[in-house]
Amino acid sequence: MSCHLWRDRHGQDSNQVIDEILSVLAGSFREQRILLNSIRFLANDLRLPLVCVGTHEAKQALMTDQQLADRFEAAELPAWKNDSTFQQLLLSLESVLPLRQPSEFRDPKMHQRILTLTEGGLVRICRLVETAATDAIRCGQEHISLALLKDDLVTESLISIADRRNRRVSVR
Repeated sequence: MSCHLWRDRHGQDSNQVIDEILSVLAGSFREQRILLNSIRFLANDLRLPLVCVGTHEAKQALMTDQQLADRFEAAELPAWKNDSTFQQLLLSLESVLPLRQPSEFRDPKMHQRILTLTEGGLVRICRLVETAATDAIRCGQEHISLALLKDDLVTESLISIADRRNRRVSVR
């Protein structure tokens, strides 16, 4: 889990962003209570405005604490759809990839393939692009192509935290 303190242009604290709030579920019951108490302390005692980011399961984790349930309002981000903003997202991701050649992110078939593999979830899209870029570098292709986005690319990098936890429990 990561926390970021944003300051406004006057140096005042503006928002405390707690990312990957779902990771609270990875801890023991005692650890979960400690983390939820810490969030409550930040919000109540320090009066910091908080934004917690996570999945539906993360929302459920926060709702186990009545004070947090009363304080936080959930807002769900919709899945990405095949439109110009999705293309812009892909082009933005491409701009930070360490690939030597441009990827095929302008191809509508590429858009549809990525959405099919990721169900339009932002984290899954980012993980898929990261995994594909790594594979492109390893094979010497140096760009992400439609041919590179095979079903077997959807591996560990796209498995949800809950699925990973379930796999660890079943292995024991």
